[in-house]
Amino acid sequence: MLQKPHVRQLQSYMRLFLLLCALFISPCHLEASKNKEVTLAQLNRQPVVYYLYVADFIDSFIQITTTPLGGSTTSSTYLAGRAPIYNFNNEKVGTCSASFLCMQNADGIYTDIANFLSVDNGLIVSWFTPTKLRGLELDTIVNSMVTECMVVASTKIVVNPFYGQSFNLIVSSSGGKIYFQFTRTGTIF
Repeated sequence: MLQKPHVRQLQSYMRLFLLLCALFISPCHLEASKNKEVTLAQLNRQPVVYYLYVADFIDSFIQITTTPLGGSTTSSTYLAGRAPIYNFNNEKVGTCSASFLCMQNADGIYTDIANFLSVDNGLIVSWFTPTKLRGLELDTIVNSMVTECMVVASTKIVVNPFYGQSFNLIVSSSGGKIYFQFTRTGTIF
């Protein structure tokens, strides 16, 4: 049986332990409450969706001159663009940029797409989408971003609460918008 001085000492250690726990946990909760994008839904692995307007993306396009060097490529074009992304409250929350290298040969038009998405809450991801196109209309090129892939938040600029976390990313297209649906798949920390 513990004597009274030991019980008081044990209680003091418990209070100190709880105080230290509160000090380490509170900043995380305060930071999360400040950031509109870090929601209970994200912590519970619920999908988080952002979107962009295809027209905004097309308006930002630049074309980089390409020249086929012979061989089987009959024509090529290289486009790059960026557009703001929005959350479910229609608030601008970041940027998506992508470059599209399109090459045509006898088998059709093949496009290599390098995608980059940066959200104001710290989420930064990139992924590649190889695809075949039916035509070279600008909206067709932008809509070719549609894919499903695994991405890892592997870029850390200042503070990134998502750094090192993995997501299932579904990119879809509807009604003149491109949607980015993120669902956490890895450890949540």
